[in-house]
Amino acid sequence: MPSIPYTVGGFVQGIAIANIFYGISIAQAYVYVQHWEHDPRWMKWLATIIILLETGNTVFLQRQQFFYSILSIGDPLLVAKIDWSMPVALLFEVASEIFVQTFYVHRMWMFSKNRILTFGTITLLISRHGFFLYCIADTIKLKTWTETELSKIFRSFFISTAALGILTDAIIATTMAYYLYRNQSQLKRTRGVVGWLIIYFVNTGALLVGFSACTIISYLAAPDSLLFGAFIMFYARAVANSLFGALNARHLLRAKIDKSVALSDFSNIPSRLLHSVPIHTRLETATVPKISPESSRVTFSSEAPARVSVQTVP
Repeated sequence: MPSIPYTVGGFVQGIAIANIFYGISIAQAYVYVQHWEHDPRWMKWLATIIILLETGNTVFLQRQQFFYSILSIGDPLLVAKIDWSMPVALLFEVASEIFVQTFYVHRMWMFSKNRILTFGTITLLISRHGFFLYCIADTIKLKTWTETELSKIFRSFFISTAALGILTDAIIATTMAYYLYRNQSQLKRTRGVVGWLIIYFVNTGALLVGFSACTIISYLAAPDSLLFGAFIMFYARAVANSLFGALNARHLLRAKIDKSVALSDFSNIPSRLLHSVPIHTRLETATVPKISPESSRVTFSSEAPARVSVQTVP
């Protein structure tokens, strides 16, 4: 029987790292809330729901950390048990991923207007989450990780879930980057921001693909370890972080557009208008007191320097 550190060590450490990702999500959500007044109501609800789901997932992850690092310490049989909080945490995770990936599919459709591409991506996502939900139900039924490992259906469905995740994330990232690049010429004022968005989507897609690939590799290479569960958590956190990164990037893009439009409006004022504004010069003579050096009398004289005022006539 494998040792306890080998079985749950990587998983427990993965929970600690997932908590860091959760903190990043909270920080990104806070930044988003500061600028969301111009966003549609459904987008505000989406951000709120994602934070609530991520918070619920984090709560049940802490329960798992307590179970595997405190309650089951020194008891290999208890370590092999699937705690009740595991499938509950996974349900929160699946729900969060469905909301975020639906948002990305909607953006894909807005960019591409390609029905085949959009429908194909939706089909892949439904298949992926269907397989994942079956795996969650299997963990409830089988009770222990040993029984789960012996279940060939669970094994095949779990690998299929991660493989479909690789495919869908690659499609979404590639599509978003491609259409942003293609429309870049139409967004000359924001070319720098659009270039940054392209890099962001490519890097995010590569990160998600990498986590899914690591999930498959760790599951096949170390079937007696829960290390693969750590990469599942990393994947879910990266999905949520990518959403808030995209939402905050929209505000950056909007601010860039507003600034460039304001500057362009000013710079486009014809120079002839600036030089043809009529100038009216008025010479005024002020009456100021003057002290005569011969006496102490104070007299008033109009010989003081004239005051010139320049006014523009509308």
